[in-house]
Amino acid sequence: MNISAIILAGGKSSRMKYNKEYIKINNRYLVHTLIDTLSILFNEIIVVSDNIDHYKEFNVKVVSDILKGSTPIIGLHSGLVNSTNNYNYVIACDMPNINLEYIKYLQSILIDKEAYVTKQNSFIEPFNAIYSKSIIPTIDAFISKENYGFQRLVKSLNTHYITESKASQYNTDGNMFLNINSETDLLDRNNEFAPITKTFEITKYSNEEEFVKEDQVITEYPLKLYINKDFYSLIMITPKDIEFMIIGYLHSNMLISSIEDIKSFGIDLQHKRCDIELDSINDNINHKVDVISSACTSNPLALDDSLLPKTDKNNRYDLNDILTNISGFNKESILFKETGGVHSVSLFTNGKSLLFEDIGRHNAVDKACGYILKNNLKKEKNYLLTSGRISSDIVLKAALINIELIVSRSAPTALAINLAKKLNITIAGFARNIITQDLPEDYYNSFLENINNVTKEDVQNAAKKYFSPNKTRIFITGKGSEILEKIEGIE
Repeated sequence: MNISAIILAGGKSSRMKYNKEYIKINNRYLVHTLIDTLSILFNEIIVVSDNIDHYKEFNVKVVSDILKGSTPIIGLHSGLVNSTNNYNYVIACDMPNINLEYIKYLQSILIDKEAYVTKQNSFIEPFNAIYSKSIIPTIDAFISKENYGFQRLVKSLNTHYITESKASQYNTDGNMFLNINSETDLLDRNNEFAPITKTFEITKYSNEEEFVKEDQVITEYPLKLYINKDFYSLIMITPKDIEFMIIGYLHSNMLISSIEDIKSFGIDLQHKRCDIELDSINDNINHKVDVISSACTSNPLALDDSLLPKTDKNNRYDLNDILTNISGFNKESILFKETGGVHSVSLFTNGKSLLFEDIGRHNAVDKACGYILKNNLKKEKNYLLTSGRISSDIVLKAALINIELIVSRSAPTALAINLAKKLNITIAGFARNIITQDLPEDYYNSFLENINNVTKEDVQNAAKKYFSPNKTRIFITGKGSEILEKIEGIE
């Protein structure tokens, strides 16, 4: 029996914010891998997509949605209408774990049903399934009533359900129906190539004792950034929250103004690269950086703030809330506690805090800015708390994302202060006090009292405990001719 394969590849993902047909795994588009795999079993492969050029190297039929809309049920309708066979295997372009033996099993049980779908407990798996062209009128009726529910459609059909126990014979790892729904899902398939920390054996010295122990050390990972297939920069990063960092980096370099400017986003950690496709690039920014270290960044607008918008500066912030958040910030910086080798940034938005850590302080800020951009929080009451120095670059990034307040445990630079004034940004440095260090409320009073209570005997006892007379050396400074006579008699 001849069967066609239909790949649904249209529309943007609501969670990933860009088209899933541009997802890359191991430096290759996932949908292209699907086509290669399906071509082993199917002579006719139909891809439902508006991006014909994306499939020009393949012997496939590319069709657009016939009806208006971008839901899977409309994509299924277009695929079935254009198929030359009655039965059609249907899969989504974001499903990486295709199983040919399972497809063969589905083919072997075809009789006279309208759909052959796996059911796990009460949940219907609508993809990795087979549908008949005979259901086209049913789909038309659903769409005419603006009913786009795929599971409801399956339940209305004359459907043969494959049991979970039967499907598990082929789904041994439990991932046969996995969808890549977020950048986290995508990174989970690559993170073995880029661990966040590594364990080293170190020698530690303490109180004149030497001992060997294992210690966690942060990784510094090179990531090559390609924009529209051209190399743009090599960025040294911590391989965590990479998607947010790249989005923030693109925005701070004025290559994008919103998440909608990103056509596709692919990360291949095995080959240390990130591929970005943009609908267009701002011609005014003709900037290419060869290497960006973890210690600093290079911003083409660092000395040209005239191109930047001023922040709204229409919010007031509660000092007590900020101080409380600073205390929590110190406690939540897990990677810093483990390694001592990262900068931390906390984004406070909508009453919650989100922590981002990276070897580079600019990277950490970019991660926070990328989160704001991807989740459309640019107009919210946001502010940043950072562990690193506030430089002019940090202020520029904040201005572009409409952040009005930056608080740091460290110092601002003079240029950062002047720039902040121009762009309506408030900066607060040296945010270190009783709260930041989680000290007792009476710390400074008791500290001074303890100092004043130190006696001569306390000093002598400390000296006897920590100073060895036979290792003591006395150094006398001054003009030799004046002091030599006075010290000659001293043994």
